Amino acid sequence: MALRYDALQDYCDDPERTGDVQVILYAHYWKGFSLAVQDGTTEHPVMDDKGRPYRFRTVEMALTELANISYLSDRIIIDRRMWWP
Repeated sequence: MALRYDALQDYCDDPERTGDVQVILYAHYWKGFSLAVQDGTTEHPVMDDKGRPYRFRTVEMALTELANISYLSDRIIIDRRMWWP
């Protein structure tokens, strides 16, 4: 199930969910870092308002923007399998 970025705060703040939400950034050399979140064993890609993967140009931009969302895990996974020039 894909999750829209503008619904991420509500998803993280849902009282039905227990524990923190794990952030995964998928690194791509040309496209930047696409965002996904994982709650337990279920991973949800995060999409923008046009249904495209929500991306950050740099890790610093991701950290700055995600710092304002509560109940995210303190640790962020960066998957760099697609990071090659």
